[in-house]
Amino acid sequence: MGELIRNTRELADACGKAAATGVLALDTEFIWRRTYRPHLCILQFAGADGESFAVDCLSGLDTSPLAHLVEDPSIAKVLHAAQQDLEHIRHFTGAFPRNVFDTQVAAAFAGFKANVGLQKLLFDAINIGLPKTETLTNWMQRPLTSEQVEYALDDVRFLGRLREDLLRRAGELGTRAWLEEEMASLDDPGRYDDPDPREMWLRVKTGHVSLDRRGFAVLRELAAVRERKALEWNLPRAWLSEDLSLATLANYNGPVGRIRFRHRLPNNWMRDALASEYAAALEKAAALDESEYPANPHPHYISEVKEAADKAAEWLKAKAEEIHLDPLAIANRAMVTAFVDNVDDDSNPLATGWRYEAVGREMADLFGVD
Repeated sequence: MGELIRNTRELADACGKAAATGVLALDTEFIWRRTYRPHLCILQFAGADGESFAVDCLSGLDTSPLAHLVEDPSIAKVLHAAQQDLEHIRHFTGAFPRNVFDTQVAAAFAGFKANVGLQKLLFDAINIGLPKTETLTNWMQRPLTSEQVEYALDDVRFLGRLREDLLRRAGELGTRAWLEEEMASLDDPGRYDDPDPREMWLRVKTGHVSLDRRGFAVLRELAAVRERKALEWNLPRAWLSEDLSLATLANYNGPVGRIRFRHRLPNNWMRDALASEYAAALEKAAALDESEYPANPHPHYISEVKEAADKAAEWLKAKAEEIHLDPLAIANRAMVTAFVDNVDDDSNPLATGWRYEAVGREMADLFGVD
């Protein structure tokens, strides 16, 4: 133990051992400082029996044995707070995960709080205490000590046991079918693909900058440029423009040849290239018809809807306790408000699936605003 796998033969042997158990518990250690994507340093995995392995992601080995397991629907992939790790694993192996089990998501169906950390969940569920002695490790350094590798392996060696315990608890509470439906949604390959540059404006924090629909149309074009260039240059998107600078530029009405934006680009030619693309984006947005403007992502609700949402949110807390779920696992306040405003919007999670059956139908009857 405490050794890193650095060649494909060893990786294939380790993958075979995990596959035989029907479980592949996964975690990653990475460094993310000056690049668009993180530097993946170690990938840890284990079988249902807890036998665990650590892969040196900097060694250049062939990842195909691991990729085969990641996309094999017959093998449960078990992670805690799975989204980010699976994005990194997808880029490392090229495989889109199937049969994902997120222990953080599952915990909310098993009598624990939503968003619980792994250390607390392991202790509360199966009485496993994890040391936190290597939190400041530089995972890119080589060699790593045996203690550092063992510390990393602790994050996967108990996940198989934890999965079984959470499934058992959910069965006893009568929430297992909802848990399994929620897990099935984690198999959507779109969750782990590169983001669509045309949708990145929705993630921009505009701060004090107030934008109308035209401004959001401009922001959509600018954010798409920033995303594409950040990927091309492998730089953090904030180095190209911070969100507030991008939002301010979306309100710009002056000559496109004189645009200014805050950046941390390493040289002038990048700055000039980005300025040119921003200018083209401003011109493209200016030529759009009003019908092509996006909807305001921050809708303003009438007082009747806000009042109904207040009552619905209080009702949800009591209902969640009745059905043994953390209310945050069902819906946040924005989802509740949007739902009572339009109970027929199928894009709202409360309008479909187990959420509709468990709370949505009754919430619509009680609080829906016509």
